[in-house]
Amino acid sequence: SMVEFRRRQADQAYEGAPRDDSFGDVFLVIDGYASIRQDFESLDQSINNLAAQGLSYGVHLIVSAGRWGEIRPALKDQLGTRIELRLGDPSDSDLGRKVAALVPTGRPGRGMTRDSLHLLIGLPRVDGSSNLEDLSSGVGNAVAAIAASTPGNPAPAVRMLPERIDRDELLAHADWPASVDRTQTNLRIPIGLDEAELAPTYLNFAEQPHFMVFGDSECGKTTLLQNICEGIMQSNTGKQVKIVLCDYRRTLLGVVPKEYLAGYAPSASVMSDLMKDLAGRMQARTAGPDITQQQLRDRSWWEGPEVFVIIDDYDLVVTSSGNPVAPLLEYLPHARDLGLHVIISRRSGGAGRAMYEPVISRLRDLVSPGLVMSGNREEGNLLGTVRPSAMPPGRGTLVSRSGSGLVQVAWMPPQI
Repeated sequence: SMVEFRRRQADQAYEGAPRDDSFGDVFLVIDGYASIRQDFESLDQSINNLAAQGLSYGVHLIVSAGRWGEIRPALKDQLGTRIELRLGDPSDSDLGRKVAALVPTGRPGRGMTRDSLHLLIGLPRVDGSSNLEDLSSGVGNAVAAIAASTPGNPAPAVRMLPERIDRDELLAHADWPASVDRTQTNLRIPIGLDEAELAPTYLNFAEQPHFMVFGDSECGKTTLLQNICEGIMQSNTGKQVKIVLCDYRRTLLGVVPKEYLAGYAPSASVMSDLMKDLAGRMQARTAGPDITQQQLRDRSWWEGPEVFVIIDDYDLVVTSSGNPVAPLLEYLPHARDLGLHVIISRRSGGAGRAMYEPVISRLRDLVSPGLVMSGNREEGNLLGTVRPSAMPPGRGTLVSRSGSGLVQVAWMPPQI
């Protein structure tokens, strides 16, 4: 129990003292709970879980809010100690309007306890001054004095996602083949770091063949596609994989060499021809009535490379005159058996309406993974319950069947 843990920690002579613990009791302080709920909606349940179970592990939660209504009832019930300062509207009081009206106005620090007793909050400073004009410097001096007089090691720093990680640095820490295996296709590609473990995160196209990316301009969508292309080529030969690039703005020009390139579409007419030809090849790979059960189990009734259709700026591809990718629509559910992979990226602007477009709608029905990068929250839920929000370049929320989490995409120099 935490009581026994604290007792052993205090008794350094005790044989079972936890000498290697670098945390002790942990205090999570949230100033302005309403803003956390608005900007980090996905953390709401995690905070509730900490409030309900944290005390058993020495984790304490301290929150402040402008009014009691900003705190959900499930969380409010877990807050055993509550104090109430002057409210803007006494009717919002948890103690009753009459009691809240007794708190004097213009007297910072005055409030009421749960027993309806007056209280006065002490200033967080140790220099004996009660002057509010230099409160910030007084608090800083108090923090410095406490740190200087407290023995032991400081608390470990909170681990954060870096604003940028180079691809070479990512590969140095990735559990990933350093050389090409010519006997087996590798479809597990590292793309960046995840926030939960600060470890490399991967896309496994063998398990989930398709992928989607949504984000504003300059958020890192094209860099992500470049990462995927490099990962595919570095771990496979040109006979094992082929890449079809749809690149109307020519931002990926020269990324894929001729050995791996099955087609490059800089315009709608070229894209239409490539997709019709690819649909014919997928039709030839479709299992016929003479295929045995063993062939179906081994997926050995056809030979050829895995085909990756990578489309940058998908919003430019789909127009009122039609969608060149439509011929592949019927093959998307059977992609694992046919060796087909469709990867699309598009602007998050207007993505809420694009969710009903046939190809994106089919990919969502197949629960395909995706990355939601920087964008406007008003677009609504794009993948699962994840909405776009303002994020640094290269950062996004990776959504898959196993859950969702923040990732930082590896940086690569732009292709010249």
